[in-house]
Amino acid sequence: MSAPKYPMTMRNVGIAGALFCIALAIVLAISMSKKSPGTSVADLIGTPLDPPKAAADALLRDGRDRPTHVIDGIATTTMIFFGYTHCPDVCPLALAALGHAYRMLGPDARARTRIVFVTVDPARDTPAIAGRYAHQFDPHIVGLSGDPQTLAHLRDAYGVTIDARTHEIGHGATVFAVDRDARVLAVYPPDTSAKDYAHDLALLAA
Repeated sequence: MSAPKYPMTMRNVGIAGALFCIALAIVLAISMSKKSPGTSVADLIGTPLDPPKAAADALLRDGRDRPTHVIDGIATTTMIFFGYTHCPDVCPLALAALGHAYRMLGPDARARTRIVFVTVDPARDTPAIAGRYAHQFDPHIVGLSGDPQTLAHLRDAYGVTIDARTHEIGHGATVFAVDRDARVLAVYPPDTSAKDYAHDLALLAA
């Protein structure tokens, strides 16, 4: 049997081994970077949505009257709560818990987390008023307002309703956890504790 035309030398073996190691490292890196569906929400205290639902975005105005998206595409997780500044109970309860939870997070998780308060009462809640109200619970909470039509479309998309027949504004009290790809991952009742929010936000920010 004749010898191969290109005999395998020690140098060739070394090059082949190095290439194999590089290829293996690339495969492992890709595999580790891809979280399997549901991995990040498997242990949530909130109610996970399986599959996640599409979340609506809108261009509103923040407390400095700057155009601001509800979902900025940067934060890993955006917690969205619809309310109004004259709310006597539900809104302060939910926003206080969310603000406390944010302060319980480590620096990395805080950097990946965004909390947004969207008013359902634009007639009374101007951008400046909504912004000041949100900041009472934590300076990092973004208060947003806008024109009534845009807000109505946004409420409809999230299933939030108001009762215009009464002086009090009824509104959905759900808190929505939304990822940067505009998917609702989980929902929370308004009486969720700061500890439970912090637990889930740490998982979602990982």
